[in-house]
Amino acid sequence: MLLTAEILVFTLSVFLGVGTSFDIGLSTKCVVIPKEMDMCHGIGYSEMRLPNLMGHTSMAEVILKSTTWQHLVHTDCHPHVRMFLCSLFAPICLDTFIHPCRSMCVGVRDSCAPVLACHGHTWPESLDCNRFPADEDMCLASLTKEYKYLHKGR
Repeated sequence: MLLTAEILVFTLSVFLGVGTSFDIGLSTKCVVIPKEMDMCHGIGYSEMRLPNLMGHTSMAEVILKSTTWQHLVHTDCHPHVRMFLCSLFAPICLDTFIHPCRSMCVGVRDSCAPVLACHGHTWPESLDCNRFPADEDMCLASLTKEYKYLHKGR
């Protein structure tokens, strides 16, 4: 099932306990998204799970690693680059981890990898899109044309 970034907070509670669980097997806790992670403020939630989906176990590590991506967010290389990165660095605090869908990763990678290349960087292996669930699994997806069409009157 696809969850769009725009309706993530509204619909995720409906899906708790449904679908495949993508827990990383670590004991997690909910913490407030720190002010230093301004790219992840105003995304629809204010608490994140720690450790996160990148395997960062301390808030200092999360802040350090996430701030290196802020420049990419400011390029607007893809409409969902911020939601994609925040879902990894500051995943919403629910009973299970909600990964970005593979299609969201591919879309962001295809649009943003050339920007990274202009600065001498390649798309990192840690963001290999094959590690993310297919769109038919429970995951965070980009807003699609089909969704806009199906929900046009609502």
